[in-house]
Amino acid sequence: MSSLHASVAARLLTLCEGDAQRLSIPLDQGGRHRLVAGDGNIARKVVAALEDCPGVDILPANGGLLGNLTVAANFALLLRYDDDAGDRKSRDQDLDAALRYCGLTPERIAVLAREQPMNLERSERWKVGFVRYLLRPPELLVIDRLFAGLTRRQANALIAVEAVYHARHPFRPVLFVDLDSHELPALPDCRSSTELAEFAEATCHS
Repeated sequence: MSSLHASVAARLLTLCEGDAQRLSIPLDQGGRHRLVAGDGNIARKVVAALEDCPGVDILPANGGLLGNLTVAANFALLLRYDDDAGDRKSRDQDLDAALRYCGLTPERIAVLAREQPMNLERSERWKVGFVRYLLRPPELLVIDRLFAGLTRRQANALIAVEAVYHARHPFRPVLFVDLDSHELPALPDCRSSTELAEFAEATCHS
């Protein structure tokens, strides 16, 4: 069985099974792309192939935050806030604006900093994790199995939040890695959709 590997060259990310190309995403044209994996094991191998590639960040369904730190401590760590008061004030304003773009009310934002992510409702935890990529977008954002276990209404609500990313960063693409299901929500303006079968290994070449 052929191995699965990803590479980035000439502003193009490709995912291959052996010598066969399965996915190609230009890094400067924005838009949504979808990769549908047959099961969780395949999805994990896809993410493993992508996550070490230069310029690629993974956003898991739980938001990717450290659950035992407060939201404020997570952002201080992830966004590398420093001690300059002026810079910190500007970044706090940017963070507040980004949280509002994600549908959080000023009242919720005021208390959210003291919360631990592990105590947040799943959709809110994902929104908080998503916010850091609004502030610091990667070359390619991979959204890993967001819709598993969500109702159609919940899934559509998070798709609406994700639309903010494209409005703010129109030339940064997003790849949704999803599990095969008849209940998968449609992605607006999806530029490509790929289905993958079984793979043996996952590696990245840069």
